[in-house]
Amino acid sequence: MATEKIHALAHRAENLWDRVRFRAKRAAGLLGTPILLAYRGFQTPEGLWLRGRVIEDQGVISAEHTESILGNVWLSLKRYETDEIRSARILYSAGGISGEVLTDEEGYFDLTIEPPALSEASPWLPVELILTEAPHYAVRPLGAKAEIRIVSPKARFGVISDIDDTIVKTGATNFLKHWRTVAANSAESRTAFPGVTHLYRRLAEGEAGPETNPVFYVSSSPWNLFDLFERFMVLHDIPLGPMLLKDFGLDATKWLTGGHDDHKLKMIERVMAAHPQLPFVLVGDSGQRDAVIYAEVVRRYPGRILAVHIRDVTSGLLATHADDALQRLRGLGVAVTIAPTLVMAAEHAAESGLARPSVVDEVRAAIEQRRREEEAEGAFTPGE
Repeated sequence: MATEKIHALAHRAENLWDRVRFRAKRAAGLLGTPILLAYRGFQTPEGLWLRGRVIEDQGVISAEHTESILGNVWLSLKRYETDEIRSARILYSAGGISGEVLTDEEGYFDLTIEPPALSEASPWLPVELILTEAPHYAVRPLGAKAEIRIVSPKARFGVISDIDDTIVKTGATNFLKHWRTVAANSAESRTAFPGVTHLYRRLAEGEAGPETNPVFYVSSSPWNLFDLFERFMVLHDIPLGPMLLKDFGLDATKWLTGGHDDHKLKMIERVMAAHPQLPFVLVGDSGQRDAVIYAEVVRRYPGRILAVHIRDVTSGLLATHADDALQRLRGLGVAVTIAPTLVMAAEHAAESGLARPSVVDEVRAAIEQRRREEEAEGAFTPGE
């Protein structure tokens, strides 16, 4: 009870500070220009869901890549210290359906629409968004395009993947390495693990084309990093998919980002409930609690998990909870691989018919190419 009271007081204090700060900026003529951000949506049991945000444009998202440490640190601080715009009005239109939505106190808006009659020609439903009003801001209509993932009836399975230290090297288990990655305000500064592109693209392809089987990304990273992750995936030709990230900041229900396990488990369940006909492949890493979370998913959804692949980023020194979770997974009859590279995951995908056999050679070749490149620089580490 005491904790709840402290949280409520902190939330009220933050709201008061936001209002005082906003009024001071408005009085001084320092309000910035609104920017409309749109995230990738997907189908939920309630309908087609999409999230976005309206904040002041601080030049972070449009900033060019720089090697300057101080420049990157400053941009990263501004990325997290956002100036949210509440009660902004956004018009939307998708598949012949239109409406409007307002942003909340953190600048977010969520819209859920009934699925229109859809063609199987594209795995993505385009959504037109227009910011028409933001109280106290001089706004000219500002447009943005978003997309909602539509899963083909020809999909055989889906993929649910972590992001940090699963597809992008962040060094989350090493504070200094992780800080250097987080502080870099560009997708170009981030490194993809070799073989990720090849494995994910082979898992995604199917009878309806290269995006037949949907890929969902579930991470405890905040929404503030969405554009970096999206750009990173485009640069490395990794299949795009809806990202289910976390709110960063204090609100009525959480401190800063809330619980790691609860968020990931809740988001995975939301994806699986949206597609009850699909089995899934789960991919994560050993640096956090992915194995534990995935074991709980298997327990709750028996028969729907085809495989669990864990990238070992701890050099075999698994925490007891991770080792126990992997044993439970095997005991439940789920195929499990754990290795510093994705070779074993590719071998399982090929052997089980989830991907074409060539995926194994493709992943091996990518790892070998990275090895040669980094050995030339004297920086090669297995799995990286």
